[in-house]
Amino acid sequence: MLFSISPELFNYIAISFARFKWPLLTWSLFLVALFIILQAQIQFNTPSALVWLAILILFTAIESLIVAAFIFFFQVLPSTKEENKTWFKFYRLIEWCETILFTVLLPLPIVLFIYAFISLQAT
Repeated sequence: MLFSISPELFNYIAISFARFKWPLLTWSLFLVALFIILQAQIQFNTPSALVWLAILILFTAIESLIVAAFIFFFQVLPSTKEENKTWFKFYRLIEWCETILFTVLLPLPIVLFIYAFISLQAT
């Protein structure tokens, strides 16, 4: 089976998870607020576990915001409703740009957190 990333695949995934878009946004806002509160509590003598918890909360907030944006962008593809050929091509170009963008953005917070963890543990 050939796995290909396309706007249609992302549209199918976004429709499947559409019920989670508002809870994801709510969790993202809550986690950002929690990070800000924790950051105010962190000082030089704070245990490293609490610092890593705060960083994990920040990256989780960013990831949930990206997933919510993904659902909002791909829940409806404008090109599927367009009959004018010129506008159809324009919408398809935008959809492919969004597909490429979200292919990079979706795993980025997880990869950055793992990189930060590994690089700071090595020092």
